[in-house]
Amino acid sequence: MQTFLLIIFSLIFSSAFAQNKEIEDQFKYKATYNLTWQIDSTDAKSIQNEAMVLFIGDKISRFSSEGQYIADSIKEAYKDRERTQQSFNEMRSKMPMSALNFYIFKRQNSAEVSFTEKIVKDNYRYKQEIADLNWEILPETKDVAGFGAQKAKTSFSGRNYTAWFTTAIPVSEGPYKFRGLPGLILEISDNKGYYTFKLTGFKELNDEISMEFNPENYLEVSREKFLQIKEEYAENPFVIMESSGITMGFQPGQKEKLLKEHREEFKKKNNPIELK
Repeated sequence: MQTFLLIIFSLIFSSAFAQNKEIEDQFKYKATYNLTWQIDSTDAKSIQNEAMVLFIGDKISRFSSEGQYIADSIKEAYKDRERTQQSFNEMRSKMPMSALNFYIFKRQNSAEVSFTEKIVKDNYRYKQEIADLNWEILPETKDVAGFGAQKAKTSFSGRNYTAWFTTAIPVSEGPYKFRGLPGLILEISDNKGYYTFKLTGFKELNDEISMEFNPENYLEVSREKFLQIKEEYAENPFVIMESSGITMGFQPGQKEKLLKEHREEFKKKNNPIELK
């Protein structure tokens, strides 16, 4: 299994960033969240935590795991270096691993949301129009992360959510695909407690961070097609790899063993944040 993971790691971090761009922006704010989620809906002990980061600019926001953001920043720093085994090992040793490898881009003053994720060596993107989450703002208040927050409720993709937002940070943003309240979402969780995002920090950036986004860097597919590709990868990653022109040599029985371990691992990941 370790050999298989090293191969996947190499493929994930082998390509360089494209230089063309459709959108340029300067991120002005950074919000960090702790995400707690239950991976296996049948196992209450299968809890995982990961730090998430939301960057907010005038034109666009970007949400991802902090580990993915740091890893890609390191990858960018190494992209012009000579590709040797030593430089690869050095780069890899600095990279944090993340269980969540997606980016979510939300255009400001637009209903468009872009979800991007790399599977093996291909970058995929699908777009959604999320015009209105039909928030119900309630009078109840409490303190969250040192801010006065107000309660709101909504439903999204098969789950019911309770959120707490603050008008003290007047940006209509939030973690994941959530936004649309008259202030930053500080905390949001579904009614079963499977997924909870909670703010751990917010700051205005003294040195604004540049961001470039070009859809041509991605294979654009429908959300349905993307989920199909993810399911096919979960079922048999070797088929996806071989269809991408990647072949590997295995000792007798090694491929079957790796495939069995992979399927057992993915069988436990049965509690996605979006149910429909």
